[in-house]
Amino acid sequence: MLLWIALLPEEASSSPDDNLDALSLAWWALQFTPRVALLDEGVVMEVQASQRLFGGSQSLKRLVVEGAAPLGWTRWACGPTALATLARARYGRPTKGKSNRLDELPLSTISAVHAHEATLSRLGCQTLGDVRRLPRHGMSRRFGAALLLALDQAHGTKPEAFEWVQAPERFDLRLELPGRVDNAASLVFAAKRLLQPLCAWLAGRHSGVRALTLRWQLDFHRRDVAGQGELIMRLSEASRDINRLHRLLAEHLNRTTLGGPVGDLSLHVDEVEALAIDSDCLFQEHSTLGLGAGPDALASPAAQRQQRQALSTLLDRLSARLGKEHVRQAVVQADHRIEHTQHWVAAVDALPSSSNTGAVPVQPIADHPQPAWLLPQPQALSLSPLQWLAGPHRVEAGWWDGQSVARDYYLAHNDQAGLLWVFRERHVQETQSSPLFLHGIFS
Repeated sequence: MLLWIALLPEEASSSPDDNLDALSLAWWALQFTPRVALLDEGVVMEVQASQRLFGGSQSLKRLVVEGAAPLGWTRWACGPTALATLARARYGRPTKGKSNRLDELPLSTISAVHAHEATLSRLGCQTLGDVRRLPRHGMSRRFGAALLLALDQAHGTKPEAFEWVQAPERFDLRLELPGRVDNAASLVFAAKRLLQPLCAWLAGRHSGVRALTLRWQLDFHRRDVAGQGELIMRLSEASRDINRLHRLLAEHLNRTTLGGPVGDLSLHVDEVEALAIDSDCLFQEHSTLGLGAGPDALASPAAQRQQRQALSTLLDRLSARLGKEHVRQAVVQADHRIEHTQHWVAAVDALPSSSNTGAVPVQPIADHPQPAWLLPQPQALSLSPLQWLAGPHRVEAGWWDGQSVARDYYLAHNDQAGLLWVFRERHVQETQSSPLFLHGIFS
């Protein structure tokens, strides 16, 4: 027997603009099952094969209902057929003195029956069971075959056929503004209405986004100003958290100047990254074990995830406020030349993506002590006496990038300067000896 779940939007919402449209909710539902369809004003999903993947039917229904409620879809029901489930969702949850058995539901709960409700009421029919007890031959001649087919499909005696919803490969959504907007900060609210379908689309694909493009069309502008503008927002870590995306987009828009009044917005995403699914822990975790400065602050996987997300959010906001080029991070790279063992990149590009969390990070290839402080340029060394502690360590590299070096490095000690990292050049004339150069200091 099949198991269907039907979702309907809230009847009287205090903020209808915050509710997700049916197609976007269908994209969101694809994270639970590929068998999702639009039916009248609702969304139906067949989840029989997905129950074992989510811990059983009760756990699956809880995830669906609790996830759809913040999106404005609070009415739901489950049943063996899509039409019957949608009818129960329209009628509401059963209470004392109120049954949701299919034959006891009012005529308005099935669209094909609701179309003839006035005529059927004059015939004395008040429920779907009353309609079903009428002579089929006379009903077919008077109301058409669609009414009987809908009743048979609702009761499971005739098969139901649907066109399953499929999420597009790329996200591209346009929103026409109700009025012209003159400053970029006022676009924040309209942008959130585009972010909601985006996050639903990402949820259906089990993915997150690291870069998105917000474009706007100018209604009136000077000749020397382009007719459209765009904002490319990048994140240090793939995410589909609408609150994080909205706050970061607001930071960027507050620092953007429009070339004229804006008439419509569009949001585009071409590439997504699969988000790693966090495994459940053997022992229960408490929210108090999250962010903190104590010795056990990173003891649990949940705390580590919170720390990583907090760092990523901080880097994103700092990059938006100060500029991407002003928030940088050192990245290790494999090179025998000590001055090339790291390079600095924008912080939003430095953190590993969530899809590569299992990748082995690049490690330094040095097998000897290296100084923590490097001089910008090596300087000739005239200190004496020096006590040689280690060396020589020969380095010949860089012929591939035009910065070739050939040096013998030594670890030396001086009573006044401490531990020093010095070298001699190798490529000198045989009759001469290379002077010592100071390259680094051990703190």
